[in-house]
Amino acid sequence: MKNINKNSLIIFGYSEILTLALVVNSKIDKVKEFNIIEDDNEDKFFKIVSNFLSNKASFGSILYSCGPGGFTIIRRIISYVKALKFNKYSGTKFIGLNNLFIMACYLNLKSKINDNIYILSILNYSKDHFVQIYQKKKNFLFFLKCLSDIKTIDLDHIGTYLETLSLSIQNVHSVYLGANPNTVSFFKNIHIVDRSNILEIIINLSDLIENNKISKTNYRNLLEEKFDPLYGKSPSTNLHV
Repeated sequence: MKNINKNSLIIFGYSEILTLALVVNSKIDKVKEFNIIEDDNEDKFFKIVSNFLSNKASFGSILYSCGPGGFTIIRRIISYVKALKFNKYSGTKFIGLNNLFIMACYLNLKSKINDNIYILSILNYSKDHFVQIYQKKKNFLFFLKCLSDIKTIDLDHIGTYLETLSLSIQNVHSVYLGANPNTVSFFKNIHIVDRSNILEIIINLSDLIENNKISKTNYRNLLEEKFDPLYGKSPSTNLHV
């Protein structure tokens, strides 16, 4: 009898902590988290992730973080999914996740913001703050217009950077993921999220993909079936970052 289960594998990370989740029929079947620094060896990394999977596991889609975030974790995630793609899961959909986009989608879902509102995603890792700006265009969770490249900006300079885009910190909704959320307490309309919030959105996305409720046209600019890491750049302004 054909297995009708719709399985997705989620590999999410931006810091030293990697989250693995197996989703079966739109529900979490099992989750594992581990610190890649404690097992600071790529062979151990591959072994831990492989042990999480059943040898007989099949997936309709594999969703994985491709940045921004820490160099080591993003590099290892992409190396691993490349191995999966070419060695065992050539017929599976591989969906690379922009962490900043997923954060913006969470804010869009939970805050019920109006169309045309601007969203500033801020992801903190170590001393870096990665930012990207979106605008809601339709009443759909995953339809956000990207207005900027990924930038690495000091928090004190974000207001000035927004001004280069004719925006103000006062008229955007901001979402923050990372350590020391008190550093963004001066932002208006700031929303703090954690790893579980991001996992929730990725599960929603996997459900839409598995049930063919979202087309590549809707996510191709932000979620791509390729294996390129996403990094931040300093803005091309007179800011000293």
